[in-house]
Amino acid sequence: MEENKIEKAIITNPEEISSLLIEITNINIFEKTRVRNIIEHRAFFCYLLKKKFDMGPTSISAFMRTKPKLKTYDHATVIHALKMFKVYKPYRKEYFDTLETYFDIDPNDNEQPLPVLENIVNQYVICKSNYNKANKKIKKYEAKLKDLKENKKKLTPNYSDNEILYRKLNKKQMQVYDERAALVLKSFDWQKPKNNYEVINCES
Repeated sequence: MEENKIEKAIITNPEEISSLLIEITNINIFEKTRVRNIIEHRAFFCYLLKKKFDMGPTSISAFMRTKPKLKTYDHATVIHALKMFKVYKPYRKEYFDTLETYFDIDPNDNEQPLPVLENIVNQYVICKSNYNKANKKIKKYEAKLKDLKENKKKLTPNYSDNEILYRKLNKKQMQVYDERAALVLKSFDWQKPKNNYEVINCES
């Protein structure tokens, strides 16, 4: 970075930030590559957009995707870049601190995004995405629960209330219950009509 050859200027939009950054560093941050130096400066660019214009991940992603080689740069990638810049910066703190001084924002610029609205929109997009994912999971588990209940009904006999209570008794209580139930069952036999009548022989 050649500080003496670059004049500090007031910037008013993301495009000016990217142009100035590329001019100062001679690094094309929009190149699709995994070269560390480019990745670090691209993360720094995301950091500048967030700090200087209060742009959220969705808006930063939208700007990035206007570049032909970064069509897949989604908001999750922006979040990762912002997170990783906190890791990159300590190793080159003086460098990035100095580099940042070249990017001043005009406070009177009418085209500057509204921070509050921007944050609300970003939060809405994230919340909606999380809601849709959670809703799909709920419907999936509701369907599984319904299947389990239906299968349970098929496998479970139709016990009476007394039969259900009987299965909760201990062994000794079951023995007493069985003895008394046996007497009740015998009483049903006594109440049955006799089909075979006794034949009385009246011959003398």
